[in-house]
Amino acid sequence: MQIQSIPNPDSPNNDAFEAIVELYYQTLGYLTSSGKWFWVWENGKKQRGYQDIDVLAVNENNVVIISVTSNLDDKLRKGRDGKINDRMLQKLISYFYRVEQYFESVPEYKWLTGEDRKIRKVVAYNHAFKNANKEIVPILNEYSIEVISAKEMLSTLSEYIKQPNIKIQDQMLRTIQLLEYNGKIEI
Repeated sequence: MQIQSIPNPDSPNNDAFEAIVELYYQTLGYLTSSGKWFWVWENGKKQRGYQDIDVLAVNENNVVIISVTSNLDDKLRKGRDGKINDRMLQKLISYFYRVEQYFESVPEYKWLTGEDRKIRKVVAYNHAFKNANKEIVPILNEYSIEVISAKEMLSTLSEYIKQPNIKIQDQMLRTIQLLEYNGKIEI
């Protein structure tokens, strides 16, 4: 597999849920990046494909690679036999592997994978079909992939905006604040 070896700027974030995920990590003290595209040329393929990092969050000790999805079931579907789709599981695992390989391939990004940093893999999801999270989360955890729901993130953001004397400049966070203060949402 060949992978892009030059740094790439972020693309504009046009996905509201990815913006929520970024805000969540920012309120926890992380610097974030999103929509970072890079190419991957996999063995056996006639042309290179493109991969994007939905959200990347970095702090002093951690590098968090976040795959963002509206529906957890879209990441790992169960087959008629009741088992998780292994092809989809391998695709998700390889996504995190390719992102790490990209960091290793770009000299300016190698610091992200240094010995003093822990790389965490996270799937952030907005919703899941009935009981899907109870079945899928333990399987992902077996592969050291953490899972976080929109409900958890919104709850944290709700607590964040209640801090005294906080100045909110981010439009998405300000919207959450306005909706909550006006009784339009309850988290």
